[in-house]
Amino acid sequence: MSEDSNGRRPVEPDQRAAKFTMPLAMASLGQEVELVTVNGGRGLLHRLAELGLRTGVRFRILTQGQPGPFIILLKDTRLVLGQGMVHRILVRPV
Repeated sequence: MSEDSNGRRPVEPDQRAAKFTMPLAMASLGQEVELVTVNGGRGLLHRLAELGLRTGVRFRILTQGQPGPFIILLKDTRLVLGQGMVHRILVRPV
């Protein structure tokens, strides 16, 4: 990869995206985010896939769950996620 005029290599797109990831629990109310990855086992990955939450899916935060449930809007469906889940789901702002 070539260097810029300052002698630095440009950041690859996936590296740049990784810098802006955060746990879903940190997302702001009303913010639209994209699912980047899930830090969990097969059970959690399977459960989220059943709900339609896969890598690259975009959704909006309806309530942050403090106190109460964490609710997201995926297309036209509201999904309630547990606190354990929202700390393992990594997203980036859209």
